Amino acid sequence: MINTTVSRVWVLRLGSTFLGVEPRDFKEVLEVTQPTPVPLAPPPLLGLISNQGQIVPVFDLSGVLQIAPAGSGIAALLEFEGQPLAFMIDEVVGLRTHLSGAWTAPSQDPLFSAILEEDGRTVQILEVRNLFAYLSVQMSTLAQASATPGRPVPQA
Repeated sequence: MINTTVSRVWVLRLGSTFLGVEPRDFKEVLEVTQPTPVPLAPPPLLGLISNQGQIVPVFDLSGVLQIAPAGSGIAALLEFEGQPLAFMIDEVVGLRTHLSGAWTAPSQDPLFSAILEEDGRTVQILEVRNLFAYLSVQMSTLAQASATPGRPVPQA
């Protein structure tokens, strides 16, 4: 059992995996038909969309989480410190307000802050701060690698 202050959580389904997002981080569900591709973008980035005048990167977390990709055409819009991010999902299961299940600590995965076992379902609670940080590192690392394609690597 872990000590958590999470009292409400939006439950989202991606394949057979249930993800929990705290209401302060989850903004809305977006319909995503065809994001604008970004040339040389790394695999988790599907492209960009415009939402209420704001450019939003759309990610496919299936590779990151090693699960089947979403096929529904909807995405969860998150916001952290004023920055938007969306990731594809299959379904919004709903808002859980009475969390009476068993809480456990996640294995060594920093993308999750806790795991809730409730009603025969395992819900992994996303640590949104860490998700943003992880995706930022992925984008900048791959962008740097693609920005210097023919440059020789210095040898020691």
